[in-house]
Amino acid sequence: MTYFPLMLDLQNRPVLLIAGGPETGAKLQALLQAGARLTVLAEEDLWGLAALEREGRIRWLRRGYREGDLEGYFLVVSHPKDKAIHPQVKAEAERRRVFLVAVDDPENASAILPAVLRRGELLVALSTSGAAPALAVRLKERLGQLFPEAYGELVAFLRTLRPKIARIPSFEERKRLWYRIVDQALEELDLDPKEGLSKAIAKAEATLEEVWTR
Repeated sequence: MTYFPLMLDLQNRPVLLIAGGPETGAKLQALLQAGARLTVLAEEDLWGLAALEREGRIRWLRRGYREGDLEGYFLVVSHPKDKAIHPQVKAEAERRRVFLVAVDDPENASAILPAVLRRGELLVALSTSGAAPALAVRLKERLGQLFPEAYGELVAFLRTLRPKIARIPSFEERKRLWYRIVDQALEELDLDPKEGLSKAIAKAEATLEEVWTR
């Protein structure tokens, strides 16, 4: 199956998590980190749901899935103890045109969750299209060694340059400048992953000063 890769903005969007499976905790934290307005269906509290509810971070419905539960949600992530409910959940999701992630059950899903490496705003998502999730996780671990935390700091710095570079009228000049700055930064981080960031920032600032004083 060929999937279309997509990054979703879940900030303050209504998301339903059908809980119970062994990776529920990880899915719960990932959705909270994304800023979702989260409702959790779970008959028992194995993931600190009561505390999260008291803090106002989730809505907890103390039961399993029922027909009609998917109404009004932007996304549904289903990871129950018993995947036998997934055909029913899928049928409702199709009727309501809601994307459904059925964890470990891609045949009953309309979307799958990739393995994700996070370095600040830098996100690297890996997927084997549901064929071998363990391989995606191991590849993510290898990429983690290639992309230390400095890359997230680099992204944060580059974000601060966007308003300045946007003032340059010519698209081609902006494009050349961006690639020059990025290539310089990557070269410094390749040479020294721990200390190269400060040199990369200094070079970027010098390059911008050169552009403005021309």
